[in-house]
Amino acid sequence: MSISSGLFGFFRREKPLALVPFAEAKPRSFGGLLCDGVVVLNAGSFAALLEVQARLEAERPDMRVLLTLNDRVQAEYTSGHAVDTHDLDVVAGEEFADRPPEFAVRLANLRAKAEGVAVPRGVLDWETSGDDNDPVTINRDPETALRIDQEKDSLAQFVPVTQAADALAAMPNGYFASDLDPMQSLALARYLEAEYGLGLFGVGASVLGFRRAAVMDGAVAARLARDVADFYAGTPVGAAEALAALLTGRDWLLLRYTES
Repeated sequence: MSISSGLFGFFRREKPLALVPFAEAKPRSFGGLLCDGVVVLNAGSFAALLEVQARLEAERPDMRVLLTLNDRVQAEYTSGHAVDTHDLDVVAGEEFADRPPEFAVRLANLRAKAEGVAVPRGVLDWETSGDDNDPVTINRDPETALRIDQEKDSLAQFVPVTQAADALAAMPNGYFASDLDPMQSLALARYLEAEYGLGLFGVGASVLGFRRAAVMDGAVAARLARDVADFYAGTPVGAAEALAALLTGRDWLLLRYTES
């Protein structure tokens, strides 16, 4: 082997996955991070992210681990605006001034504002033209949907809650008027957790991630797929069946919570 070919092979070598605690280098975030955690570097694949999330959560049985999924910077930006828009960091009608935001306050506000909010059905379109963002497409190819190869890192926050849905308070999202707002996303997450054992594990700029302790059999996948079809408007004929085929034998689900 020539020296040049050897060097070429060296530079193509993938960097190893690494976890950097926030205590060592807390990432800058537009809205500020209220929970401890780690930065996941060089995950390289959706499967690797799932493995990291499961391992971190198993090490912390009293917490839930919430990942950033697609476009971390944009997800943090819209989350910060969603927090401000819905007054999720407000105490007694006033925003924090000299006091830093507290996770317990934000969680209490999110829960209170979500009281009586129905599971969103038919709020979003099944897909937007040219975006390849329908549930079948993103669950068929999560690597492309989440742009895994373009993500430099992911945040894994250690959220001090027992119900996975409540982990949404660590990164509530849904800033634009056409998106699900944080309260609607919480209602959806609660429903999926209660009905299917699918716990929220990730929030991206446009996608929510859910997973369960065991893979879904055909019957569970079919029922879930029909539910998902009902969450969106304009679901085409045969879409629920196509989604059910993908979900059978899996323990995870990705859903878009934004217009596009």
